[in-house]
Amino acid sequence: MYDLAVSGGSLDEDKLGDYIMTHDTGVDVLLAPARPDQASAITIELLRDVLVVARGAYDYVISDTPPGFTAEVIATIDASSDLVMVGTLDSLSLKNTKLGLETLGLMEYDKSKIQLVLNRADTRVGISQHDVVAVLGSEPNIFIPSDREIPRSVNEGIPIILSRPQSYAAASFHDLAGLFVTTRPGPNGSDSAEAAVAAPERATRSLFRFKRK
Repeated sequence: MYDLAVSGGSLDEDKLGDYIMTHDTGVDVLLAPARPDQASAITIELLRDVLVVARGAYDYVISDTPPGFTAEVIATIDASSDLVMVGTLDSLSLKNTKLGLETLGLMEYDKSKIQLVLNRADTRVGISQHDVVAVLGSEPNIFIPSDREIPRSVNEGIPIILSRPQSYAAASFHDLAGLFVTTRPGPNGSDSAEAAVAAPERATRSLFRFKRK
């Protein structure tokens, strides 16, 4: 993204493609700046342009934002159709998650478009599911269990849904994707993925998109 920012000129799909890296799974990634001092080159205007161009080129676009409501994060939220808020099973994280939800409420963001994910949800730290609901005011949509293979999959660059597809963690990530994707019979009878909100007749377009062929 830093190289894109300093390249100058207008942004279109072809230019964006010059700065994209493709994972072995076929997922395209626009990497964050490598050094903290490069972050200042990323303007809100650039973020908005990237999101607009990416939404026209992909079926799904996922923007991984840092914690906190900086101007850049707010601009990304404004451009989104859905939000996934991730918390962990500790009192500080749950408090910050609650504050985040309250901030989104002040921003008048549609509550139905917010999905709550509780990471490391089976960790035994003295906080029960009832406690989580009491703090957040609602039950998380997805519970991601602790799994020693998750750090390994991150280090190796192989998603756990591929390295351990039968694990509970992989199933949870499938459930998370299922909040945004539905399936329909393909031409040969198999299931093919279709964005639940990507139908032309829908007024709201999904921010999450696969690249169009």
